[in-house]
Amino acid sequence: MLHSLFPFLTLLLLPLLAACQSIGDNDGYTGYKLDIREDGDPLAVVYETENTNNNVSSSVPEPDVYLNASVHVGEISIDVQNLTAKINLDAQVLQLLQFNAGVDLSISRVRLLIQNVTAKVVLEARLANLVLMINDTLSSIDLNPIIAELGNGLGTIINDTGNLIGDVTGSDSNAKRSLDLMQFELENNILYSVHDFSGNNNKNRILAQNGDIVEQHLDNSGRVSSTTVVGNYAKDMRFNGFNQTVTYKGQEVIEEEYVYEPFLGLMAISGVFKSKTTGAVVGTQLIAEARGGGSATIAASEELRA
Repeated sequence: MLHSLFPFLTLLLLPLLAACQSIGDNDGYTGYKLDIREDGDPLAVVYETENTNNNVSSSVPEPDVYLNASVHVGEISIDVQNLTAKINLDAQVLQLLQFNAGVDLSISRVRLLIQNVTAKVVLEARLANLVLMINDTLSSIDLNPIIAELGNGLGTIINDTGNLIGDVTGSDSNAKRSLDLMQFELENNILYSVHDFSGNNNKNRILAQNGDIVEQHLDNSGRVSSTTVVGNYAKDMRFNGFNQTVTYKGQEVIEEEYVYEPFLGLMAISGVFKSKTTGAVVGTQLIAEARGGGSATIAASEELRA
């Protein structure tokens, strides 16, 4: 009896199943909506299913942060032969400042075994002091542009103070010929010279080590006949604003720069070194000169020896 009723019930349920399918979709695919892409291309063969975008990859769009790292080192063995390393730092501003520091390392053979150890190697170079040195040099050039045009030899002037006029002696002399004229005048604080060779009446205007401006009278052989104080840096020279702490003859002092312009066409820049405690002048040094026209200087080589 049941076998006879089953085909009859199936026949009755077929219209109901068809109705359910038509309610779900009209294209024969229940649960999917197969439409041509939105661009309306009638020849397109790529269809879109409902709630599912086509051509989607796990890497598109690219992630903002992507991390995939897994490292484990149980043992590192290194064998190096004939290792040579050279590190050199060279900084130079004209011929006013030159700084050189270097390391030269050579190892014939190295064997290194690392097991389950985290190793870190750090190379640290501190250049703050070098930057300050270069900055001070460039600041001095900015305040006194003529320094940059004086050429060779200025780098040794400040520290090479052995041949200063404060140690003048009265020995027999010959004219100084071995040094360049400009370098000679800078090293010996000669601000300018006036000569009368016909009458053995020559004059050198000099900045003394105590800050006085003195005038030397010399004969044609460079022998000093008299010395007269004619002025002082504080009264006759102009402070240009440069001020810094330096080491002078082994002690920490304050260096100030003064400009001497006695007449048109001559400019001389000098460093005046003062004690940090008392403010007294402990030394002077002519740094740069600029002038128009020619120049000649007479002095005895023995007079300028330390």
